[in-house]
Amino acid sequence: HMPFAEARDRLIVLGVSGEKAEPFWLAVRGNLDSLPDALAWWRIVGQGPDEPAEFSGEDREFLHQAFDLLPEEPWNGTVWKDWTGKIREATGRKGKALFMPLRLALTGQPSGPELADLLPLLGREGTLARRP
Repeated sequence: HMPFAEARDRLIVLGVSGEKAEPFWLAVRGNLDSLPDALAWWRIVGQGPDEPAEFSGEDREFLHQAFDLLPEEPWNGTVWKDWTGKIREATGRKGKALFMPLRLALTGQPSGPELADLLPLLGREGTLARRP
């Protein structure tokens, strides 16, 4: 995996810059086929999914409950674990039934970078903006 110092100038050309650029790169680099693929994830992190995902009524209800449990800021490196622990406790969901609706709501993608790494980049406001 290319270190940020090596990728920085190429990322700037793509429009990936600022204080979130390095943590963003560290979060997504393992999920890229090529460096320009970072731009799609940069857009997802900054603006949300291109197309909002479709959810069943049951998943929509689950997500409503999940977003109500989102921790207040300030966030640290354990916010994802803390949040999903609260969700698991409140809903009884676990594994794919818990994680896939959250992934789709937050990124619009069925796979991608670790949500534990992306959530701090989204911030609480950015995360709540993705509530279906």
